[in-house]
Amino acid sequence: MVDFISEVEEELRKDDYNKFLRKFGPLIVGLLIAVVAAVAFLEWRDYDSERTARAASFSYLEADELLQDGQLEQASRAFLALADVAPDGYAGLSLMRAAIIAADGGNDAEAIRLYDAASARFDLPRHSQLAAIKAAYIVANRGDWTDVEQRVGRLADEGAPYEFLARELLATAALNQGEPERARAEFAYLDTIPGVPETIARRAEQALILMNTAEAVGETPTLPAPEGPENDDLP
Repeated sequence: MVDFISEVEEELRKDDYNKFLRKFGPLIVGLLIAVVAAVAFLEWRDYDSERTARAASFSYLEADELLQDGQLEQASRAFLALADVAPDGYAGLSLMRAAIIAADGGNDAEAIRLYDAASARFDLPRHSQLAAIKAAYIVANRGDWTDVEQRVGRLADEGAPYEFLARELLATAALNQGEPERARAEFAYLDTIPGVPETIARRAEQALILMNTAEAVGETPTLPAPEGPENDDLP
């Protein structure tokens, strides 16, 4: 009798199991296939990203060799071609190298365009803002101070990677647009707060001295565009 009851219970369990499989089996199989497909896709994506990065690195080195050999036009074309197909990091860096070639060749408008394009391609804010502030220095050298202010406003936010360089540009733009008090406030900030790179603080101090001297003799103070960032200015 006990054996009979055990057999009945076993059959019932099998029947419940079969019902469960009929009801949920397709869903379970579908989930398993989806998991396997997702893992395979992630592995393929990682492999493809690594392969693309290696190819971009190789192409970048080839373009750099052209530049080192003095083949500027060929190097520029190679950097621009790479920027069209490379991952964002290499694309942004390639655009910046092409911008340097354009600036060295006296084509400021093209250099600004390329720096702006590089800023848009970089993922990391630090890299994007570096390209943006390099473009702003070229704009400053052209004397377009209104454009300088528009470009560096967000870069001068407290704690931004290039805050102090951006503030120096803002101060120079304000002074050359006839706003000496705003310029003085920015230069005084750079001259007094801790943490400002020494070269920037020294330039700010010199600007304040120049402003005081010019105002003492009744002249309207102006300043030339500041030089681009030195290595020790960069965070």
